[in-house]
Amino acid sequence: MTAIQVQAPPLALDPATRSTLLQTVIDTIPYIPNSSETEKAAERDSAFALVAALDPRDPVQAMLVAQLMAANHACIHAYRCAALPGVPPALHLRYQGRATAFARLVASRMRELRRLQDAALKAAARATAADPRAEAPATASGAQVRAAAPAARPWFAAAGQRRGSSAPAKAATGTEAVPSVEVREQLLEKITARLAAAGIAMAA
Repeated sequence: MTAIQVQAPPLALDPATRSTLLQTVIDTIPYIPNSSETEKAAERDSAFALVAALDPRDPVQAMLVAQLMAANHACIHAYRCAALPGVPPALHLRYQGRATAFARLVASRMRELRRLQDAALKAAARATAADPRAEAPATASGAQVRAAAPAARPWFAAAGQRRGSSAPAKAATGTEAVPSVEVREQLLEKITARLAAAGIAMAA
């Protein structure tokens, strides 16, 4: 008999977790009775391709992928049983109900897996941005570029501008000018007077 070779997908997992995950996937495949070894190998290849597409990166994600794959196999098997000829109507509806429940479980595990993967990507991006030694992405020409951080806005930059004025307060260097001490004191006096007037009006 010709040996059937199945290519296991490369995953970013430790060896023990990867081996357990792939063995669990194989154990939960509902093979069709009397199917040949070639057909069974094709089903394993299909399951491994789905695992590779889900791309688990740590043991928790691997656990979710194992549950997702087992539920998906059970869902497909339930639909297959519902399609068998001669199934009583009550059993047919029961198979369909089970398939629907498993499909919902698959969708739930998929959402949770994507949530964890998105959170991991965001955490990695924040760590890369916070580390000045992190390698910057390369451009199409191969030169590395680093995104410029947005310039901090000067304190009370627009305090000296009159309401309705269209001319921005700019210094000779092209940056926003910081108001003088006299302007800040005048502004604080106006705010204090308005607050006092508002307090008198509320008391009346």
